[in-house]
Amino acid sequence: MKIALINGSQKTGESNSGIILDRIKNLISGKHEVEIYNSGINLFTEETFKNIVRSDAIVLAFPLFVYSVPSHTLKMLIELENVIKLEKADGLVMYTIVNCGFYEGKQSDAAFKIMENWCEHSGVKFGGGIGQGAGEMLGRIKDIPLNKGPFNNLERALQGMVEKMELKETFETMYLSPLFPQFLFKIFATRHWNSLAGKNGLKKKDIKRKLY
Repeated sequence: MKIALINGSQKTGESNSGIILDRIKNLISGKHEVEIYNSGINLFTEETFKNIVRSDAIVLAFPLFVYSVPSHTLKMLIELENVIKLEKADGLVMYTIVNCGFYEGKQSDAAFKIMENWCEHSGVKFGGGIGQGAGEMLGRIKDIPLNKGPFNNLERALQGMVEKMELKETFETMYLSPLFPQFLFKIFATRHWNSLAGKNGLKKKDIKRKLY
């Protein structure tokens, strides 16, 4: 079985989407042919798109942008659809993983509807997926194995999704929050954004400033 893992993050280096895809690759390593593609903000070459559509299954992971699919990822999906139809690829299954900065993974619901509609329009089977809340935490605790930290439920969900993917069956979409108190998440997230604002020459009040 050939599986394409597409990292839809805009980051060219390490990303939270990449951390999740690396874990999937480890779960299926040695059993199937697996290739990871990093889209970044640049489109793939035509040959790369052709390699992707020759797969049996695709897993697309991306960060949630304004409750939706990032614009650069949408652009990539448009080109991918064109190649799917050009190559007359059939039997493809698309699984999706959305990591969002919100605590509740349910916030990615609209993005999943977009992906489901894209699959229907492209002639690809929508395989379901995972909407993971507090995705920004993944990079900050990357040294803690998923099965031993606050993302233990994500680890179990990934294992279940891989089992379905190996059979090319639909995985019921799951929305997850970390096994971590929400009030602590808010405290650490606030500290992070305040620190990031300071590094960019902004003050706390600038974060809450309304733009008209």
